[in-house]
Amino acid sequence: MALMKHSFSKRSLLGLGLGLLIPGAAPAAVTPAASIRIDLAQQKAPVPPTLYGIFMEEISHAFDGGVYAELIQNRSFEEGVLPPGMKLVKKPDGGMKMELESLPPGVPKEKWDMPWPWNGNCGWDANRALLGWSLENRGGATGGMSLTTDHPMNAASSRSLAMKIGPPSETTGGVALINSGYWGINVRAGTPYDFKCYLRPGTFTGTVTASLESGDGKRLGQHEFGGITPAGRWQCLTAKITATGSDPAARLVLTFRGTGELLVDWVSLFPPTYKTRPNGLRPDLATYLEKLKPSFVRYPGGCYVQGLSWESAPDWRTMVCPPEDRPGQWGYWQYRSTDGFGYHEFLQFCEDIGSDAMYVAFCGMTVHPDNNMPLDRIDPVIQQTLDAIEYALGPGTSKWGAVRAKMGHPKPFPLKYIEIGNEHPPAIYGDYYKKFRDAIKAKYPDMVVIMSMFWSGLNQPAIDRAGDGNIDIVDEHSYKPSGWIRNNFDYFDKYPRKPWGIYVGEYAHHHGGGDWSAAMDDSVYLMMLERNGDLVKMASYAPLFVNVNQRNWGVNLIEYDSSRSFVHSSYQVQQAYAENRPDVNLGTTVDVLPPPDPDRPLFAGRFGLGSWSTVDEFKEFRIHDEAGKLVASDDFTNLAQWEDPGIGQWQVENGVLKQTDPNRGPTSLFLKQPLKTGRVTVKARRVGGNEGFLMFFHAAGPERYMFCNYGAAGNKFSAIQGTPAEGIATTGGGDLQGAIEDNRWYDISLVVTKNSAEMLLDGKRVSRVEANSQPAFFATAGYRKADGTVVVKATNYNATPLVARIRLDGATQVSAAGQHIVIRADNPEAENSLTQPDLIVPQVLPLTGCSKDFQVTLPPYSVNVLRIPAK
Repeated sequence: MALMKHSFSKRSLLGLGLGLLIPGAAPAAVTPAASIRIDLAQQKAPVPPTLYGIFMEEISHAFDGGVYAELIQNRSFEEGVLPPGMKLVKKPDGGMKMELESLPPGVPKEKWDMPWPWNGNCGWDANRALLGWSLENRGGATGGMSLTTDHPMNAASSRSLAMKIGPPSETTGGVALINSGYWGINVRAGTPYDFKCYLRPGTFTGTVTASLESGDGKRLGQHEFGGITPAGRWQCLTAKITATGSDPAARLVLTFRGTGELLVDWVSLFPPTYKTRPNGLRPDLATYLEKLKPSFVRYPGGCYVQGLSWESAPDWRTMVCPPEDRPGQWGYWQYRSTDGFGYHEFLQFCEDIGSDAMYVAFCGMTVHPDNNMPLDRIDPVIQQTLDAIEYALGPGTSKWGAVRAKMGHPKPFPLKYIEIGNEHPPAIYGDYYKKFRDAIKAKYPDMVVIMSMFWSGLNQPAIDRAGDGNIDIVDEHSYKPSGWIRNNFDYFDKYPRKPWGIYVGEYAHHHGGGDWSAAMDDSVYLMMLERNGDLVKMASYAPLFVNVNQRNWGVNLIEYDSSRSFVHSSYQVQQAYAENRPDVNLGTTVDVLPPPDPDRPLFAGRFGLGSWSTVDEFKEFRIHDEAGKLVASDDFTNLAQWEDPGIGQWQVENGVLKQTDPNRGPTSLFLKQPLKTGRVTVKARRVGGNEGFLMFFHAAGPERYMFCNYGAAGNKFSAIQGTPAEGIATTGGGDLQGAIEDNRWYDISLVVTKNSAEMLLDGKRVSRVEANSQPAFFATAGYRKADGTVVVKATNYNATPLVARIRLDGATQVSAAGQHIVIRADNPEAENSLTQPDLIVPQVLPLTGCSKDFQVTLPPYSVNVLRIPAK
């Protein structure tokens, strides 16, 4: 069968090493096919060895309760400490929130409130102060606990736990101080745990037992300390507790038997750590990162770097000391960080896994866009950054090099990059960057100084203020909706080439909670980055970690709870791509079959009516075709035309269709007849509830649909919303502000053409979206010089296998035996999970019959890496 070649626009995609193939789903009778023609003599942009890295930020308990192995939550009782530079104010609902104590001169008072979207992270829960801790009086004992600022343990500790202990009436009784860890402590039989605690005995006389208990109270290991006698100084208790049983939801229990009052602070419990380092990392999570073999590690943020106020921004100098002496800080993501995984541990981890370190420095600009430290006061902050570099690279005789040596590392660390701040929109950020860069380059001329951009695209006004010649590399972030890359595969092709390069410091496609659809999109995005290696030098996915019990961001690379973990399929894609990074791109053209069907109605699907937590009524339902001919109608004498029962409580009465469940959302009742194109009209009335009414279209059932949402978001506005089918992208939109009134009949209508949908209310346009087919196949090719291998990367979005014909022009010798790495899923919504961690994993298959001209079948919904030995 002959292959049909696509016609492209004047800016041809051919020869750029990209393939845009098979828009939309192919007809079932035609097997998708592609021709990938590779010219070994046509070398294109190099692919930088620095391209694939990782980004570590304290978000979603990535560090505390995540990769940092400490098992005790709120170990130093500092969780309820208000961050410096902030004050508490009462909200209209009676709750509390944080607000800046002050802003720079000239900023009007009405701007002091934290603006969107940062205001969502200014909430305050006074009950957090004893997060993780509880008290049980056992066996007739009496006791109590409260926080105190008296007799601090050290300068880093602002509070400790004051305990009053009364004698038990039973010999086995006592006052039990319990920590539940980060949603449970994972205890495994035979495993030794390192316990440490500080006590100021005060007037207490008695004994202390540290034990591990299961969730149902069974003892899994313990250590009895000797008698404690009254004293006015802090004492350190340490023990190694070997577990005799297992429980992923265990607890640490300190049992006090005796009488008197005492203070407790800095309670710590560590399991065995990655590379057995003290104050170390959780082995399974650290090993995931090691296996990625990242060229660099970015740390510690992200928004975490900026701080809510100048005073609350992270200061690395408080992290290069014993963990007990670190004050920690309130992080941007609404919980306190111990800084146990601090600057020193970050540098050590980079060394351990053979990666270059990238430190993101606070630049005097916070998340509040008007709370920027004046440039004439910025020198101490710049010095703080210079000192951070000295700590990593300076000789042991330097001030901060000596501190590094005291921390047990006399040799320099592999610090290569410094990024100045994170996501600052004001144009004046360019002045901040330039001042930092000038100071850094004067002392460390080889340091790569990165300029941060905003959420998406370039901050051109800031770039202009800094000047192209004064920029090493810019960090552009790229959080995109599912399918974005399929219509923007030439995004970086169109970028002007300047003296500086691009670092994509945070990227991810979002679909659901992260699934195979998003991973396929990420694979194509990485193809684009490789193909533009002359411009794009580095990239890192974000966020990296999430504890499933506190999800601050929708899509993440690695998930875990106290005892289990898994990697998302995007991790598998990055690992396969990084391990098979070519040195150089090769000229590649891609041809496809079948061509797109220009007459296919892209919004075809099922039609339905519905509501969301609202009682609604409908009448006089009509459908006219595009010529205006009436093709369907219902005056609701029965539900014969509808798939009854639907979701909700549906009934007909006196020519009116009623949905009477006020609590269900969404409810739906689908028409048996599918809707391809035409005009749907119906009268609708809101009887009562939270919102208005819904019209579903382009639906595949209750799980996936587009819909006209009248009275959305608590009856605030109306708009077209929803998710189109795989392979279809939508543009446009719009909304109509205002509520749907009770007990008023509205004329609602939907006009569907082959590539558009328009929503109307009483004849007035509310919203309009357009659809276009997305390419369903992408391919690039490059060459690895060391082992003489052509590397083809190809993603097949089709629901059916695709036969690819590969031609190697200019090859003088091709080995018949290659390798086919395939990552695939049965459907785009599939994903790994805690219960199915290996649902989507790479398969390494033999690639046989390789020659200058051969065929290979690529599975449906698959990401493929083909290794073809050739010269």
